[in-house]
Amino acid sequence: MQILGSFRRACVALVLLCASPAGAEAATPSLMWRDLRAVGVQCLVQGRLDTRDLEAALCERIRALAAEGAPVPIKRVTFGDSAILAAGTVTLLVHASVESEAGRPALNFAIRPIRPSSPDAEVYFGTAPKSAALNGGSALGPAIDSALSSALAELLPWKLQRSEIRVLTETH
Repeated sequence: MQILGSFRRACVALVLLCASPAGAEAATPSLMWRDLRAVGVQCLVQGRLDTRDLEAALCERIRALAAEGAPVPIKRVTFGDSAILAAGTVTLLVHASVESEAGRPALNFAIRPIRPSSPDAEVYFGTAPKSAALNGGSALGPAIDSALSSALAELLPWKLQRSEIRVLTETH
């Protein structure tokens, strides 16, 4: 009898979801973003050459792009920074490498959000890996900005466009 009740509730939920014209618009972001107070950006760039300047420039560029329209402060954090563990803080981990594509340097990267203060909101995967050409060897340019903006639009609720919001479901 309990199975029939669960089945009936599931059918009603499915009918309501399908009947709602705003199904995708009513979706909510991941629990990771609940009660958000701050966003940190932490970067690691690896490669054969000295990447410290590139790492600093990349982190600052991501911070600036993420801050556009953000409802909370966005700041750069470094390894061991206690702000990463602060309640209400999501940290964007940016892992990048400098590789050669067709004889020209390119930046390959992925971004993953973490929120250690709220383990119930764990996200296991971040953005799909992206690649963009570097200007003048290791300088950031328009191709990098485009790739970074695309990656941030996959993660940040204030960057999502209505058509990009995914319905989150749970199974029990």
